[in-house]
Amino acid sequence: MAGAFFTGAASNAVGTLMGDYLVKPIDRRIRYLFRFHKLIEDLHQQQSYLKREQTRVEEDVKEAKLQIQTQVIEDYVDEWLTNVENALKDVQNLDSRVEGNKRCLHWCPNWCWRYQLGKEIEKKTVYISKLVEDSHFERIGHRAELPGLEFFTSKDILASKSSTAAFNKIMEALKDDKVNMTGAWGMGGVGKTTLVKEVGKKTKDLGCFRKVIEVVVSQKSIIENIQDKIADFLDLEFKKKTKEGRAGELWLRLENEEKVLIILDDMWNEVHLKEIGIPLNENGKGCKIILTTRVMKVCESMECQVIIPMNVLESDEAWALFRMKANLNERVSRDILEEAEKVSEECKGLPVAIVTLAAALKKTKTREGWEVARKKLESSRLVEIGNIGEEEKNAYLCIKMSYDYLKKETTKRCFLWCGLYPEDHSIEVEDLVRYAWCLELFGKADSIGEVRIQVLEAIDYLKDSCLLLEDGDGGRYVKLYDIVCDVALWIASEEKSGFMIKSRLELLNRSSESCKAISLLDGEEKNFPDRLILSNLEILLLKNCNVQGTCFLGMRELKVLSLTIEYGSSRVISLYALRFLPKLRALHLENFEDFSFLGNLGTLGILSLRHSKLNGLADELGRLEDLKMLDLTDCALSLSFSPNVIRRFSQLEELYLSSRTNDIFLVIKSLTRLTRLNLWASSLHFPPDFEFPELEKYC
Repeated sequence: MAGAFFTGAASNAVGTLMGDYLVKPIDRRIRYLFRFHKLIEDLHQQQSYLKREQTRVEEDVKEAKLQIQTQVIEDYVDEWLTNVENALKDVQNLDSRVEGNKRCLHWCPNWCWRYQLGKEIEKKTVYISKLVEDSHFERIGHRAELPGLEFFTSKDILASKSSTAAFNKIMEALKDDKVNMTGAWGMGGVGKTTLVKEVGKKTKDLGCFRKVIEVVVSQKSIIENIQDKIADFLDLEFKKKTKEGRAGELWLRLENEEKVLIILDDMWNEVHLKEIGIPLNENGKGCKIILTTRVMKVCESMECQVIIPMNVLESDEAWALFRMKANLNERVSRDILEEAEKVSEECKGLPVAIVTLAAALKKTKTREGWEVARKKLESSRLVEIGNIGEEEKNAYLCIKMSYDYLKKETTKRCFLWCGLYPEDHSIEVEDLVRYAWCLELFGKADSIGEVRIQVLEAIDYLKDSCLLLEDGDGGRYVKLYDIVCDVALWIASEEKSGFMIKSRLELLNRSSESCKAISLLDGEEKNFPDRLILSNLEILLLKNCNVQGTCFLGMRELKVLSLTIEYGSSRVISLYALRFLPKLRALHLENFEDFSFLGNLGTLGILSLRHSKLNGLADELGRLEDLKMLDLTDCALSLSFSPNVIRRFSQLEELYLSSRTNDIFLVIKSLTRLTRLNLWASSLHFPPDFEFPELEKYC
């Protein structure tokens, strides 16, 4: 019986094979039948290879998303991962069929079934082998196109006769093939920036341009900064280091782009486009330019073919805007409206002055209150403001009154701290939290978290007063109008309390001894003077400055120090003199490598070492046992760095860390005071049972 069954089965198998006999080699047909188990072994071997590559690629994808928040994963990587997932499911199905459909009477298999399944297994093995071969990608992802303009909606632009006319003229100029440069000029605060943002958004929505790039030039017109901002929008990484070399790279890239609009906002002087690397539109290639400036001569020197003035609001438009922002509806009495209208007239039709002053006075409910405000404005006209024209003086005084109406001194101080940053700079709210804690702005707080609550309250109040703008989503950043930033610097320089900000190197030699804050963050390389008397200095923020260690010796009151150098810079800054700063509470170092001095800074409560290489840091770091906040975001940890050093920080309240090991979770559990944790870790390293009930915020 058995022999008869075998003969019949073999005959059936041969019959099944006949259709393929003439086109398939005999060794393959035999392999399906007699090396079936070897085919399964080969499949499982390729399956294990594929799982290994899948894990590696998924890890690379997660790492890319963690390290660069604007990273977009390549389509071919996503497609490969999808194909892998489907292939592994197919293997599971084949295994189930092998186990569930085995038909064997003692020693005799089902040859027809074995042939069909063997053929499927071999085909799937070849396919999986190809997936393994294709798993080595040149790159996992790329930076996303910067959003910028799409954050602005039509509600941001004030529809006035002047802005509507200017908008239409700019749109007409952009459609004209003979026009490649258009200039819009007008006094600070008139609405130029908002207008050109709206133009950029509209043209992109309509498909007039494939790319719309906005760059804030500002007063110093630093070429390298402009090049960097344009390169960010283009996802271009410069290979050259010199200004001229970068200009050449940028020129070639922009020449090969189609339909590019570049908005050069807030220009104060002529800049040479070739020096930046911007080719003007010719024969459909190159760029069209819109520039904004406060001075018409800049438009002329830049040879703009179309020059458009931006005028202030007409009286009826100004009064309508003021009434809306000050909540002066039809139920308000006539005598209050009459007095309020006189206050509105002091704004001289300037939108930024109207908005800020109206916001400051919107809770004024009596005629007497409005009269007091009017008289303050009238009397303030006697104030001299150097190098400011009469029209801009009106804006300064209105914004200054908005500042004066802030109820809390702590809110005023937060506003002035925002003036430490360059024009149009994104101000991280967490920086203000750290300043407030170090300088005990709200007295001796129990924790940094308690200070944060009060700073956020002050920030919200400043936004409601139209003195601060939200910058992006999430509430992490704020910014100032350029003219409001100017006013903040002016107020800080005039304050009788002695709180002074020096934002330009040439100002340092004048009245520096009483200065409370120095900020040189524009990125231009400069030498910081080492023989200044800065005995009252509390905040020092420097970027790309050549610093001699001896300059710190006289800063006995310094509480906050931030030093940033360019990535890959060979600049060496000796910081051993920091041990002589008896009140230093916060130290921020970015892109540094040498930390051998840290152990001597026993007064530190906040330490931030972002984007730094932490070689041999553990011993020095471990001596700072009173730290309240440690920020090691995007730091390259050496193999010798042990997370166990963090156990020593028994007072630590906040930790910001990038980690690739499970050890860190065990260490964190020992920090009983920890209430805020920002941990960038792959899910592969994240223990499923991790719990920390004391945390108030975890991300």
